[in-house]
Amino acid sequence: MARPARIEYEGAFYHVMNRGNRKEAIFIDNKDRAKFYEIIGNVEKRYKTITYSFVLMSNHYHLLIETPFGNLSRAVQRLNGDYALYFGRRHKKPGHLFQGRFKAMLVEKETYLLELSRYIHLNPFRAGMVKSPEKYKWSSLYEVLKKGKVELPFTLYWDWLLESFGKRKDTAARRYLEFVREGIEDTKNPGFEASGGWILGKETWVKKIIEKWIDFSSKEITGIKPLKPLIPVNKYEKLVCKEFEIRKEGLKKLTYNNIGRMAIIYLAFNYCGLTLREIGQKYGGISDSAVNKIVARFSTRLAKHKKLNNKIKKIVSSGEM
Repeated sequence: MARPARIEYEGAFYHVMNRGNRKEAIFIDNKDRAKFYEIIGNVEKRYKTITYSFVLMSNHYHLLIETPFGNLSRAVQRLNGDYALYFGRRHKKPGHLFQGRFKAMLVEKETYLLELSRYIHLNPFRAGMVKSPEKYKWSSLYEVLKKGKVELPFTLYWDWLLESFGKRKDTAARRYLEFVREGIEDTKNPGFEASGGWILGKETWVKKIIEKWIDFSSKEITGIKPLKPLIPVNKYEKLVCKEFEIRKEGLKKLTYNNIGRMAIIYLAFNYCGLTLREIGQKYGGISDSAVNKIVARFSTRLAKHKKLNNKIKKIVSSGEM
């Protein structure tokens, strides 16, 4: 399946994540993590990136960053490339360190930053690495709460977040920690609300971003391909019904192995820009998490079954015509 083009522009905000190849560790010890901090600092100096929140896990990392100069791909490629080179030399492990292309979700800053930041800071706790989220050393939450006793090799921009919880920084930091702890019982990933899995914001904002991107010419944005328009879901419904020989009402039947329903849910999520909630309501009144599981299960099937994969490719190709 074709990968979606990166949307890059001045002042864009992203949730960036990358995982170790075969889910193997990318940080062996604290020296590795300190080196990653150093490289973030180098990237900040060269590409003027702004770091808002982060956490370094054992086999992956999360960053919330802003790109004032619209250079996400170059910045993150330098970050990953320099760190992979260091890691391979130090640990004598040649080959790919990271699992393919890094993930970057374009985010509406004013709407989802607090939720995403909380989600990121809860990662170590939910992985069972610490008993409370503020105890994990390699995160921006820890850096803020320790009140800057050790200077980071890059700038951590926290005013945007703390100002939502009070004028005094110590009070605001305490209230933010309470906000993080309140999210422990909520296992929802804010990213599940993203249109197409990679644009997170209010519906009106998402539409404006896509419309603006389509209007850009390749000459105006060097090296970036224009984003293709989202396909109306009813067009894919007709194609799925034809390809899998089922009626339209069959797309809503809540049976475990309804391959047509699984296909339309997968297509609606990846190519139509619908949120998990919109898809769930449309195809059987199911929850966000249920939709996400269906998308994941169907993706696994596509990887294993060439005939099914070819059918979906045919549907996607027909839908774009």
